[in-house]
Amino acid sequence: MSKLTQTLTAVLLASAASVSVAAADDAAGTILLDVRARYEAVEQTGKLDAEATTVRTRLGWQSPQWRGFTALIEGENIVGIGADNYNSGLNGNTAYAAIKDDDHSELNRLQLSYVASENFRVTIGRQLLSFNGNRFVGSPSWRQDRNSHDAARFDYNRGAWQASYVYHDRVLRGPGDDFDWDSDSHLLNVGYAANDAARFEGFAYFIDLTDASAPQDRSNMTVGGRVTGTVPMGEARFSYAAMLARQTDYGSSTADFDLGFASLDARVSGSGATLLVGYDLLEGDGSNTIATPLGAAHSILGWADAFNGGGAQSTVDGLEEIRFGGSYGADFAGPLVSAWQVGAVHHDFSAQRTGDDLGSEWNLWLNFDLPRDVGLSFQYADFDGSDSPLAPADRRKQWVVLTYSR
Repeated sequence: MSKLTQTLTAVLLASAASVSVAAADDAAGTILLDVRARYEAVEQTGKLDAEATTVRTRLGWQSPQWRGFTALIEGENIVGIGADNYNSGLNGNTAYAAIKDDDHSELNRLQLSYVASENFRVTIGRQLLSFNGNRFVGSPSWRQDRNSHDAARFDYNRGAWQASYVYHDRVLRGPGDDFDWDSDSHLLNVGYAANDAARFEGFAYFIDLTDASAPQDRSNMTVGGRVTGTVPMGEARFSYAAMLARQTDYGSSTADFDLGFASLDARVSGSGATLLVGYDLLEGDGSNTIATPLGAAHSILGWADAFNGGGAQSTVDGLEEIRFGGSYGADFAGPLVSAWQVGAVHHDFSAQRTGDDLGSEWNLWLNFDLPRDVGLSFQYADFDGSDSPLAPADRRKQWVVLTYSR
């Protein structure tokens, strides 16, 4: 049986089994189930070609609310199928290109929430966090071992206003436990929704990584603002997200830096089609760049992840990225496919401080919605680096992903 066949079989069996799991939902709580099987292939200059077939299963339970209290527990298991001819970061196969997934089981979430009033909520324990599109604080789930956070979160909502404070104790980064980082951090986010066309956010993140294994130049204070919105345009709509931030060294950082960040994303959508353009600026001073130790990595600056690693998304000379692309999708009244989408995005990279060309990348995808909450996706990334010594190695990545979630 081929790796791809094994992958497809694993998720389809999970989907079939979900019928009995769904029957378990009653007044005693809600069963949570999420299964993803993925085949990933990587070709990278200077490394042996890598292949990995993995299945990730998340199984959890959320209690009904009792006097304002709700409990949630979720376990996560990742298992590889076939040979591990790839570098997971733990298996010692460093001659191969990296695919950071390894066999592992862990407690992904264990949280207790209390709704004190219609305006105030507290969540304590291992949980998912997401602010500002996951850029500086998030729980990315691209790798099979999803990032989660040990934290205490306090949320206040009143009318158009929202405010959140988080005391952050630990980020579980994966794969496994070896890359987790302890922290002593304070995260503050305040938002005001004026209308659909303008939602404003201000944030101040005081991130102090206290773990000896964490890079000592990643602790930082990031202060900034973000505005998002959607505006009708006849039968179409225009949506945007713009963010500005300033980042300085903080806490345990052994570096001294003061850097700027800017991001803009604009989209026009209608009749199943979307056109997008975007721009990102991450300053660098020749020794340091914008740090994102609690944020997302994959897909922020292209799917090839050429610039990601160690809690940063740039070179020490910074990074400028210009992107454009589009997608088209439609519902489909077929017995096997209910909807589909195809798309492509092009990225162009250069060094912010020097202006050096760093390369370009294409991302392509084809997605299908299948019966019983199953999804099938084909994805491709091709990064072509330049001759600059700062440019990452050329790489091509391919994925076949089958998912089930309820």
